[in-house]
Amino acid sequence: MAASLILRRRVSSAGVSRTLRGLAGNMEPFCLHLELKVGALVNFSDKTRQYSSSSGTTSFDFLDLTSPHTWYPKARSKPRKVILHMGPTNSGKTHNALKRLESSPSGIYCGPLRLLAWEVAKRLNKAKVPCDLLTGQETEEVDGAKHKAVTVEMADVTSNYHCAVIDEIQMLGCRNRGFSFTRALLGISADELHLCGDAAAIPLIQKMLKVTSDQVEVQFYERLSPLVPMKVPLGSFSNIRTGDCIVTFSRREIYRLKKQKPKAKRLASNTTLTSLLSQKTRHYL
Repeated sequence: MAASLILRRRVSSAGVSRTLRGLAGNMEPFCLHLELKVGALVNFSDKTRQYSSSSGTTSFDFLDLTSPHTWYPKARSKPRKVILHMGPTNSGKTHNALKRLESSPSGIYCGPLRLLAWEVAKRLNKAKVPCDLLTGQETEEVDGAKHKAVTVEMADVTSNYHCAVIDEIQMLGCRNRGFSFTRALLGISADELHLCGDAAAIPLIQKMLKVTSDQVEVQFYERLSPLVPMKVPLGSFSNIRTGDCIVTFSRREIYRLKKQKPKAKRLASNTTLTSLLSQKTRHYL
């Protein structure tokens, strides 16, 4: 079986790649969060089931899955302030959280998509805040960086941060990826933890954080611009206007539309094409 390949880049704060090397079989980023320090868990013995062996000694039962918040002693060692930024799309909730991240001495952004992590890393580096990028496919390390932008599965729960942002927190309820958002929510050790997403997730989040004794604050946002569906279909690409966005779901389709764009008489020059592509492919288009 071929080993998976993770690309690691070393870049300056200006985003210039210095080195590129393949890392095969390096599972360190995935294993760090599995480190359990028994000494740090002593304070949570009342929440950890204990059992006695035949010799009469007492041990911790690490097979107990009923108290997952005790798996992250570093996060439990400090009182966290958790701010929920709840609202619809285009309401400014994530923008406010990222501004706080940008002004913090250290921090981490956890997003559901590689593109979002890439955009946040680019934004912070452009603002002269060195920021590493870490996804399941690649790593870009910036000299002197104390900030990270990662896909949520790559969240580091072994380090301390001044500020952390988890985007699209409502994905706690996702059947396939909910565990990653749960791990980030319970495990990230940050003075301030900002959660951005849909208000439907508030009851679940509040219930989960009752056992962590975190301070929870909820901020609600309203959509900044109205979303009004068209009463008639577009009909043709020739009817596309300036500022329109075309969404596709395959590489083949987006390249076909890219070739078709010049043929549409009224197709605006700044129309955006987007699909389920990597950030580099989107940048190329």
